[in-house]
Amino acid sequence: PRSPLLAAMEDAAVEEAEVSGAGEFAPALVAAHPLGNSVAVAVGPELRVFDLKGGCAVSLSDDSGGCSHSDAIRAISFSADGALFASAGDDKLVKIWKTDSWRCIQTITSEKRVSAVAISKDGLYVTFADKFGVIWLVTVGEHGGGQVSSDNKPVSLYGHYCSIITSMKFSPDGRFIATADRDFKIRVTSFPKNPIKGAPEIQSFCLGHTEFVSSIAFTSHSGGSSFLLSGGGDSSVRLWDYITGCLLDTYEVKDKGGRTAK
Repeated sequence: PRSPLLAAMEDAAVEEAEVSGAGEFAPALVAAHPLGNSVAVAVGPELRVFDLKGGCAVSLSDDSGGCSHSDAIRAISFSADGALFASAGDDKLVKIWKTDSWRCIQTITSEKRVSAVAISKDGLYVTFADKFGVIWLVTVGEHGGGQVSSDNKPVSLYGHYCSIITSMKFSPDGRFIATADRDFKIRVTSFPKNPIKGAPEIQSFCLGHTEFVSSIAFTSHSGGSSFLLSGGGDSSVRLWDYITGCLLDTYEVKDKGGRTAK
């Protein structure tokens, strides 16, 4: 018999085509818990979570008083320790979930549709990007055990000047936030200890892609060093020293795996 996860993934592929229809294509999203506890799958406005240890689907609950997702979910992300999960999309909602109970503890309304979301390493903040390329920040309401206040509104951090943000990630040490866009560039920005009051400073730009950047990810090693990986519409995967913005290596996927060192 098919496993619950495999069955859901197959159903998701069918529903993905139905959701996209004649409108804008909404790809299915998959995110794995950093400790391997669960897998989250988003298809259109539907969010499903599977308990990998229990081998069953998880029931989601919402205590935030906000609405459920009503349009395509465009971004999902776990926190570094797996305690929190965020989902966001075309309905302009950003929802924050506690993964021990899969309870939504906070719902934020964006002014524009949301294209990317990330959670800070310490779990105190959620950042999200809207379709105009502006990165916003909000404080997580229950990190101290209390309920979020009504005036906890998103604060703008910086922007990509009307270019859609396609991917957003925090560095393993939490000191930097990397954002990629459809105009071929990747920006690495310092993340202030107090981002509500501190001004983020540009650390570097990683430039080299000749088409849109679709995804970025940080690597980490036991020695403490880390690098940034990126992929995009130019059919290449690139390795960066994100501190300096230096391109270290390029893997040209379209050339049958031929690698060109830079």
